[in-house]
Amino acid sequence: MRIALLSFHFAEYSLALARGLSYSHQVLLFLGAENALTELGNLPFDEDSLRVRCLRHYTFRQSGCLGNVAEIIREIKRFAPDVVHCQEIYRDYLTPVLPFLKRRPLVLTIHDHKPHTGTDSRLPIRTRLHRFILRSAPDAVVVHGERIREETESLLPWLRGRVYTVPHGMLGDGAGPFQTDWEEGVLLFFGRVNRYKGLPYLVEAVEILKGRGLPIKVVIAGIGPDLALWRERLLSDPVYTLIEEYIPATRVPHLFRQAHVVVLPYTDATQSGVASFALTFGRPVVASDVGSLREMVRPGVNGLLVPACHSEALAEALERVVTNRQMSERFAAESWALGRGELCWSRIAELTTGIYRSVMS
Repeated sequence: MRIALLSFHFAEYSLALARGLSYSHQVLLFLGAENALTELGNLPFDEDSLRVRCLRHYTFRQSGCLGNVAEIIREIKRFAPDVVHCQEIYRDYLTPVLPFLKRRPLVLTIHDHKPHTGTDSRLPIRTRLHRFILRSAPDAVVVHGERIREETESLLPWLRGRVYTVPHGMLGDGAGPFQTDWEEGVLLFFGRVNRYKGLPYLVEAVEILKGRGLPIKVVIAGIGPDLALWRERLLSDPVYTLIEEYIPATRVPHLFRQAHVVVLPYTDATQSGVASFALTFGRPVVASDVGSLREMVRPGVNGLLVPACHSEALAEALERVVTNRQMSERFAAESWALGRGELCWSRIAELTTGIYRSVMS
């Protein structure tokens, strides 16, 4: 099978999927150059059955936008794919390509079927238009969880019966053996700090744990619009280590291996790339029971789930994991095994190929 992947965001995820597919198929992958440099640290090269094309980002006001449209159409015609698979991201040079893809089955992965609370919920009109056009075009849609599939079909009824669930795979470089070499009591809050990430509930839970005399440390690594509200408090409390910057790929392994527990106190979510990193590095997870997180964070297996916006429940769950070495090691081992078994990229590629075959027939 010949597969064209259009992904101008989610570079790390998309490259992993492309490599998984390329073991059995010919794959053409388009990436956004800036996003690839940010997430991967470099622009990937062609591999045996994988061709990679990286395009610079332009808006419709820039002449390079039309050049991108022409290059995508030209490369796809030359490659002659059996199916085209887009990651949902809104670009002025992606929407104009869609009419030229009508003769080929189109699959769309929707990462966030509805906007998160906070800044993500205020989409400009042009973005809303791109979203409407893109979601009107596919023959099939991929989402990362059964609960998300049900919500997507309810939210977008014209797609009912054409939405498929495929797991989200591991992210990050997890080479090396499984080790429980974390620093005792270190909690990791990682990634972009938007309102839906629930940082206030973690801060409240930490105050509860400090009141109980629990020796913990909290690493907050990332940037985002909601961090400014908490910066002064975090910097003034020695319990916290604040790394306020975009974390390059080379530094991610150290942060996750240092962590005793990865914390996801989200108020709402679909899936989580942070949970994917936790699987890669074999770490216990404590998360809110929102979206389809329970399909990656299995309660009592590789972590614990708590009600969203509930600081007391979050504190209780964190205390249970941090103070129970046997539980921590069991959760860590299950995270490691889950990422290399049920949620490995070869299985995800197999499930995705099944969707391709269904729309091709």
